Amino acid sequence: MPKIVTPQQIKVYWELRGAGHSMAKSCQFAKFSLSKAQELEKGKKRDQTVTALQSAAEENLPGPKRYDELCDEAKRAHDDFGYFQRRYFGRIPVPWQTEAAERVVKLLATPEEEYVVTNAPPGSGKTLLFTHDIPAWLTVRNRSLTGQMGSVTGPLAERYTNRLRRTLERTLPIKASTDALQRGTALDAEACLAADFGRFKPMERELWTASAFVVEQYADLGAITEKEPTWSAYGIDQGFIGGRYMFIVWDDLVDPRKQRSLEAKEALKSDWDDLAETRLEPGGLLILQGQRIDADDLYRYNLDKVVPTMEDPETGEILESVKKYHHIKFQAHYEDRCKPPGTHRRDAKPYPEGCLLSPSRINWRKITQLRHTGKNRFEVLYQQEDVDPETVLVNRNWIYGDDDHIGCLDFERDRLELPKDIKPPLMSYMTVDPSPTKYWGIQWWIYQPATEQRFLMDLEKKQLDAPDFLDYDATTQKYSGLLEEWVQTANDKGWPIRYLIVEINAAQRFLLQYDFVQKWQMLRGVNIIPHSTQRNKSDPEFGVQMLGPLYERGGVRLPWKPDSLGRFASMKLMEEVTTYPHGRTTDQVMSQWFGEFQLPRLYRPPKPAPRQKRPTWLAGKPY
Repeated sequence: MPKIVTPQQIKVYWELRGAGHSMAKSCQFAKFSLSKAQELEKGKKRDQTVTALQSAAEENLPGPKRYDELCDEAKRAHDDFGYFQRRYFGRIPVPWQTEAAERVVKLLATPEEEYVVTNAPPGSGKTLLFTHDIPAWLTVRNRSLTGQMGSVTGPLAERYTNRLRRTLERTLPIKASTDALQRGTALDAEACLAADFGRFKPMERELWTASAFVVEQYADLGAITEKEPTWSAYGIDQGFIGGRYMFIVWDDLVDPRKQRSLEAKEALKSDWDDLAETRLEPGGLLILQGQRIDADDLYRYNLDKVVPTMEDPETGEILESVKKYHHIKFQAHYEDRCKPPGTHRRDAKPYPEGCLLSPSRINWRKITQLRHTGKNRFEVLYQQEDVDPETVLVNRNWIYGDDDHIGCLDFERDRLELPKDIKPPLMSYMTVDPSPTKYWGIQWWIYQPATEQRFLMDLEKKQLDAPDFLDYDATTQKYSGLLEEWVQTANDKGWPIRYLIVEINAAQRFLLQYDFVQKWQMLRGVNIIPHSTQRNKSDPEFGVQMLGPLYERGGVRLPWKPDSLGRFASMKLMEEVTTYPHGRTTDQVMSQWFGEFQLPRLYRPPKPAPRQKRPTWLAGKPY
């Protein structure tokens, strides 16, 4: 005679399935056969008795509780994120996750709009932390909060909101799997949120779907029919994002499979500026989280943004500025905390006491393998660095400045501007690294011999055809193109361009073979100088590496006026020199190197006229 399955067992089964457990695990804990579970799952129709029991359980839940109505355990969970994770999700608290959650709460409490980039290594549990645990904690602390979950696609974002929704409506504590219990990586939860903090799922027919839902508010706040969704899901692929939110988290938005071209990267940056950042309410918090992908990804793009903090009341010039984004970064291994022996064991103390962020998830054996197979990949993905600082052409500190470096940024200067106190003599020149299929690297520099400083005046990085650079219309007898525009601009400003340095093969292909170009040289007074790349590129003294010392001593000056075109131009050069030779493009590095290599040949300081010796018989007094 088959064993009778009670409604209570069926209720336990569906609760576990709703929490994300497999069919086999759910029926194991509910204590009935897998065949019965398959019968229940068939057609995805639940037994009417179970539905009635679930409804009864939800009706028996208390209404929303305020802080002074909570039990002692719930009050502790309200204030202690680590205990919150353990009591309701069965997680063993990890110090770095507690630190991240506390910093999020602190930033959300400020009256200003706050922006955060947070990076942590893959496999550390960051997605679950930022799309489930922290949002659940924030909802418990403030039911009126409005939040958005964002991801690469809409369906993936819906998975995040749906998982949070099921957690809030759960009526039975989560049971850890047997494997997790044996490994010591999880515990059985002690309670569920709805029982301790009061019902979250409204009793009335309110918005409660996988992509958006409203949690029940306190009774004294009245009806919630007009309230915006507490949590909504959006994908960056959806184009338009409606609504404004106090808390926004975008998870793993940088997909390496879709970011292999420069065009895709630029499109993502544009979408971020136009769609993501504009959805934040005043006083809200926006988080972009994930692991670093490469040196010029969306995380670095945002980390480089600054906002002005002080202006000159008379001139309106920006006197001081600060970083727009806070950076919350966690590394797989902390060298400064590494004190073997014993610190690399699986049971060692994690960060911040030990050197490993999570010894149970990212152990020392895995870290050692990653270091041997690809050090630069380890530095980016697991240490959250742009690249290994020891392998790049220019260190970022050389550009931004620190205690040992003056930096290379001119905060009061825009493109086509020079410092007010600059004195002649000056030499103006252009450098060009053309490409028939990819981006051209075009730069205009002014060199001041007295200080040996190079001032970037303008920069262009785009795909061009040869006529776009310089062309001649025989009908109108006029020149056109970017080169003609820049030369005329330089003449108007009193800094005429005297030299144009171009890669030799491109010079012969795009310029020197045409008669109109040679005539243009004569009319404009510009000398075209071909540069041989392959012969000199690897030279230890005169190769690309010669650029590094210039940035280190502040000899390169970049326009960095806030919200200016000059800043955007400088960023394109900075992205390449701080990632070379690991970056995706090198046209700007090559273009600048052309000029530096040729500079000693173009400018030679004037020598004083030699003093002529006179015969002794001429040294006497005149008659």
